[in-house]
Amino acid sequence: MSNQTIFEEITAEADFAQGKHGSFASTHEAFGVLAEEVAELLDEIRANSIEGVRREAIQVAAVAMRLAEKCDLLIR
Repeated sequence: MSNQTIFEEITAEADFAQGKHGSFASTHEAFGVLAEEVAELLDEIRANSIEGVRREAIQVAAVAMRLAEKCDLLIR
């Protein structure tokens, strides 16, 4: 799978989450969501579930991307 395909999946996940949950209220909220997703990723790693690891890794990246976008908005 290409990096472009993975990036498209991350972007789609971020767009889905944004539509479902809206913007983060703060960077603290974003960190809480990110920490939760990282914990879920660790659970999948411990379960040795490659599909689960992939799914959670994409979700972690999507949350991190949304956090970076939030920071961009705060800087401007």
